[in-house]
Amino acid sequence: MDERTTRILVEKYGYNEFFAFQLSSSLGAEALELAEAEGSTPVKAIRVNTLKTGDAELVQSLEDKGFTLKKCGWTKHGYWVVGEPRKPTIGSTLEYMCGHYFIQSPASIFTVETLNPEGDEKVLDMAAGVGGKTTYICQLMSNTGVVLATEPSRQRVGSLRSNLSRMGCENSVVLQTDGRNVAEMGCSFDRILLDAPCTATGLVALYPQVKARVTPRDVVEQSALQYELLKVATAVLNRGGTLVYSTCSLLQEEGEQVVKRALTDEMEIIPVDPPFKKGESSGSSILPGSVRLYRHTHRTEGFFICKIRKRV
Repeated sequence: MDERTTRILVEKYGYNEFFAFQLSSSLGAEALELAEAEGSTPVKAIRVNTLKTGDAELVQSLEDKGFTLKKCGWTKHGYWVVGEPRKPTIGSTLEYMCGHYFIQSPASIFTVETLNPEGDEKVLDMAAGVGGKTTYICQLMSNTGVVLATEPSRQRVGSLRSNLSRMGCENSVVLQTDGRNVAEMGCSFDRILLDAPCTATGLVALYPQVKARVTPRDVVEQSALQYELLKVATAVLNRGGTLVYSTCSLLQEEGEQVVKRALTDEMEIIPVDPPFKKGESSGSSILPGSVRLYRHTHRTEGFFICKIRKRV
């Protein structure tokens, strides 16, 4: 642990002692680069919905409205919004209302691409939220197969259903339930996405209050929930099936350690091809094959991504 880095994170950047210690322990002096990057305004990004339009067509349409887009090279359909007119905003265009694109970070896009769902499969989105990843799963499956999306929050389920409708997703089923209840349904799946609830320590740029609010108790509670969800996911995954576990957390207690604890002999980690080649922070040091994304190196949220396969 770098004591000087910890002190600067606390005194200059406003992190609490716990979070500062965690960052300096995992990143060393590089944590200061991360803290500096977290203080800048995030660049918006969108994902083209090929169920309704094509990349070139949408880019041209938005550029005609005054937007400037730049392809995010490590995603299939992701674009940075590097220029935006006063009106309309990226969330109020006709194209947005018609579901031609989703406002979504490249980290979120890349997580679904790591899952790589295929047509006619049975796929589970275990903590679907408002549906950014769910709608992309449906898109990559070309509206074939079945996507089961579970989400415990009634408010989020409302947004999830709305987004699925807006984006033209026709192969999805939504259940308002805790993902841990899936084991009781008697279903099994070819692919599972578990973007687990977490402390959101990778979202400081969006929610600055996190850096002073997160506590050890929060981490213990969230990691326990993540472990329970992951154990259920591995139980309902078909043999030969693929599971992607991810969190928008910078803490190993919510990423690598959860996976290592939940892995059994029938599960194996499939190395994720990192979409970048910059520095040691581009991969997970204590869990080979998994990937970490950081704001200061990849311009997107802090994310942990691990791909797991159930042995045949």
